[in-house]
Amino acid sequence: MIPRTAQRRLTGGQLAALALGSLWLLGTLGALTVGLLLPLAAFLHAPWIALPVPLVSIGVVYLIGFVAPEAFPSVAKPWPRLAWAFATGICGVFGAIFVLEVAEAFDPWFAVPFLGVPVLLVAGLFTRDLRVRAGAGVLLVALIAGGIAVPASLPLDTPARRLASTGVPHDRTLAADLGPRRLPTKTTEDSGSLIVEYAPQLWVSPVWTFATDAVENCETSVKTAWRLENATCAQVGEGEFIRRNADRIEFIQRRGGLSVHLAGNHNWKPEELRELAGKTHPLTDAEIIAAVPKAASGNRTDVVAGFATFVRAIFVGRSVGY
Repeated sequence: MIPRTAQRRLTGGQLAALALGSLWLLGTLGALTVGLLLPLAAFLHAPWIALPVPLVSIGVVYLIGFVAPEAFPSVAKPWPRLAWAFATGICGVFGAIFVLEVAEAFDPWFAVPFLGVPVLLVAGLFTRDLRVRAGAGVLLVALIAGGIAVPASLPLDTPARRLASTGVPHDRTLAADLGPRRLPTKTTEDSGSLIVEYAPQLWVSPVWTFATDAVENCETSVKTAWRLENATCAQVGEGEFIRRNADRIEFIQRRGGLSVHLAGNHNWKPEELRELAGKTHPLTDAEIIAAVPKAASGNRTDVVAGFATFVRAIFVGRSVGY
């Protein structure tokens, strides 16, 4: 809210900047709160779930126009203001979806500061200052064009590119064989090793697997952050070791110049981990896509197709990402 006394102390440009800044802030906060109903509506194919999103967006724009009419003189009267709030609020909602699709090429957090930009720019087309209106129009067109062109020009997201971004050789990405339906859920690069994590599934306990330089004995230092604190160690075979502490158990098996590590909680028995070690294999393409993060430098994305799919999924068709 901008008190009338404060408005009288502000110049027209300052008032417009304050109003537009408020729209950006409230648009961003709205997208991060009530805006979460949009993906839920797309997942459930239930448009009514998304109804509060445009209503809140329209209401916020109308409120800003009401408390700062001098910033938007062309829509200062109630009915023009309502029409402006409707158009700007709806554009803000679809603009936020567009921003999310652009962010898919990089990182979801990339979208956060830009979620309120569409509503800011559309509202800026109705300010008093011609320079602000022209700038908002140019920026709007440039950001839409850039949001489509830049992701389309990036390299394709492929398993080889994802793995290359970790810097870990493929033969050191040993994964457990828990069946075709039990893909790893996460990988972490650590000192030249790729730690592959399988999340719990029903009664199956979590398990981690990774390869390191050969472990010669219980005193061999392993250069990864994944380690058991206050663990006991015992040799159980040629090049095989068991480490335990109060929470977890780790089986280590020598493979030439490497050692494979299988670890889990105490639901796992040493012989079960040994069996898993015998069936480990370098990550397949499907496992890489499931667990290895996308390359940080960005990946090719068809923003227009993704935008259309998201919007269509709210009403008909398949759910987004499923």
